[in-house]
Amino acid sequence: MSAAALLFCTLAALSLAAVGLGLRLLVAEQRLDRRLGQSLAARELTPAKAWRIPRLIGVGTDDRREIETKLRNAGFRDPRAVEIFALVRLALTALVTFVTGLACALSGDGFFSQPLLLLILGGLTYIGCKLALNLFAARRVRRITAEFPFLLDLMFMMLQSGISLDQCLRTIAVDRSSAVPMLSLEFAQLAADLDRGLSYEVALDRWAANVPVSGSRELAALFRQSLFHGVELIPALREFATEFSGRRLAAAKEAMGQITVRMVILMIVFFMPALFIVLGGPPVAAVFDTLAQGTKQ
Repeated sequence: MSAAALLFCTLAALSLAAVGLGLRLLVAEQRLDRRLGQSLAARELTPAKAWRIPRLIGVGTDDRREIETKLRNAGFRDPRAVEIFALVRLALTALVTFVTGLACALSGDGFFSQPLLLLILGGLTYIGCKLALNLFAARRVRRITAEFPFLLDLMFMMLQSGISLDQCLRTIAVDRSSAVPMLSLEFAQLAADLDRGLSYEVALDRWAANVPVSGSRELAALFRQSLFHGVELIPALREFATEFSGRRLAAAKEAMGQITVRMVILMIVFFMPALFIVLGGPPVAAVFDTLAQGTKQ
């Protein structure tokens, strides 16, 4: 065997060994990421020691999923947030019912003298808790949506200055809280996940799930492409900002159209009766006067 063939075989063997070692490390890293992601998801969504009270009080699967989404949008990420909300909801309903019955008892009637009133106030309290959660979640979503364009502008300027994506994310989490206070908390949680050993892929997936904006998953995918595939981030971020601005403009136009329809309905409900009275009142009054005079004659 010649020296060139021997060198080729040696290099081929070393290459195969390097590929095998790389595959082994990749499999180990994927296994670790999968275990970390499953443990975090299990602690957040389906804790092992979850309370069983909500199953007894009628929190179904669809209702539970909706409440989980609303609580996450409102910023509550405790593993037992759904159970706590269900217990608070029941406690408030029982408290309002008890106070109403006590007021009836103190007024001289019996505690259950007004059962319909007890049912109405208790039911309104039970429904009002979910409505309050929806309002709180919608308020936080509106604030984060309003901060999202400022976030894109900040990231665009910081990346243009030459800093890396990791430094940009950590700087927004620490130093830019006055500009984007709600999103800075989410970036602080992202930085904490990275410091605990999560990979960028898992941490960015969690960040996108916690940010209730329609473009958060696309932005996280853009970050992953830049980190793992070397996609140039500044042009892609500029295009994403333009697309997001277009979507916001379309949503604003849709909201304006809905407001116009509501205004038309309000005008029909409140103005048309008055207009009918003004236009039809005198002729109707004249007809009645004529009939009254004819009756007298």
